[in-house]
Order: sequence, then structure tokens, then C-alpha cells
Amino acid sequence: MTTLEIHAVVNGHRLFGLLSGEGATSVVLDAGLGGTSEDWAKVQPEVAKFSRCISYDRAGLGHSEKASIPRTCEDIISDLRNLLMAAALPAPYILVAHSWSGINARWYANQYPEEIAGMILIDAVHENKYEQFEKVLSEERAARMWASVKDPSKNDEAIDRIASIQQVRNNPRVFDFPLIVITRATDTDEMNSIETSLQAEFLKSSSRSRQYFSKYDDHYIQNSEPELVIDSIRQVVELVKAKGTSP
Repeated sequence: MTTLEIHAVVNGHRLFGLLSGEGATSVVLDAGLGGTSEDWAKVQPEVAKFSRCISYDRAGLGHSEKASIPRTCEDIISDLRNLLMAAALPAPYILVAHSWSGINARWYANQYPEEIAGMILIDAVHENKYEQFEKVLSEERAARMWASVKDPSKNDEAIDRIASIQQVRNNPRVFDFPLIVITRATDTDEMNSIETSLQAEFLKSSSRSRQYFSKYDDHYIQNSEPELVIDSIRQVVELVKAKGTSP
């Protein structure tokens, strides 16, 4: 299967992507915070057998150039939309987002609902998690958490997490596209339990949603159980093709 490298200058910096497969709808693979296109090494080749598929490196990661910082959902999705246009990949898209990129994907869908045909959220971050963490942490630990969350220099991409969370809260929508939420197995850690429990809230974002749980408590489900991710993407691709079948 041929994989093409995409190099495009968007918003003043060069982004790198990998494009493979064929199909009317493009599956967009978006790695978690600090992650790159390499995070999808076990997933993209298999998805490319039944759909067109693109992964990419966000600004400052992998083979992509740095951009001005700090960054928010709006900045990141502006980059992505321009990259997809440069690669001649028209909407609608199926977004596959891991971890923090779930915030970006949901903001994208809120702002440009006509461009999104389906979504898979893989152990995605919920915007209320820090407030929920604060309820079970000591005052000292909560203060340290908020100090880190509020400082863009404390994460790998200099993302303004507070501004990004507010962006996704500003314009919530309920969709009718197929949505699959994939959640890691819950372990005995209280913080992990909070995170995994919150993911059920994503199901309210679409009238056509369902949730699957990994066999493992590994956050990187695309590596520990790639077949679950691949099968979920296949389901959404088929639902989009069918145009009207519910999950």
C-alpha cells in the first residue's frame, strides 16, 4: 500500500502528514498531546485497506515546524483544516482523536459541523476533569495541578489548556453523526477512575453514539489494542457510507 508524504506550509509554518488508502471520506488520525503520526503505526496501514487515511505531526512535533505559542484548539484546527485542503482532501472527515486531541476534535465539530461525518474518541480528555480531580486532591496537590494546567510552558506543545477548554465549552452542539467512545479499562487508581467515568459524558454529544472498553488499562489503546481502534473506525466508515444506520 502506497503512503505519500504531505508537506504543506500552513499559517506560516510547514506541516508534515502521511496519506494512504482510498475512499470518498477521509479518516483523520490525531495523536494525543506531544504525540506524532508515528503513534498510528499499528492503525493507519490497516485503516488504509478500507478507507483513505491521513495522520500528521502538529506544529513543533515530529517533522513539522514550530509555530507561535501558546496554542489553542482554534490554532490547531486552523492548521489541520489548511493541511487537509493542501492535501486535496475535501470534507467531510471522520476524526479519530486520542487523549487531549479529543478537545480539538470536539471544538472542530462544534465550529464546522458540516465538515465532520463521524468521530472516534480514544481515551479522550474531558473538559471537566481538573475540577473533578480537585475534589479528591489535597489542597496542596490541587494547587500544584492548577499551576501546571494554567501554564502553557508545562506541557509538550505549549498549549493554553484553560483557553482551549473554554473554547470547547463556548459552543456545544449535539450531533447526529456516528460517534464511538473508546475507554481504557478502569484500574484501582482514583484519578484514573474519574477520567474513565467522565468519558461516558461524550455519548451525549451525538444521537448515534456507543462506547467500547479496552481490555487493558493502558492509555495508548491504539498501541495496546489496535484491533479495537481499527474495528471502531471500520464501523464508522461503514455507517457513513450507509448514511442512516445507527450504531
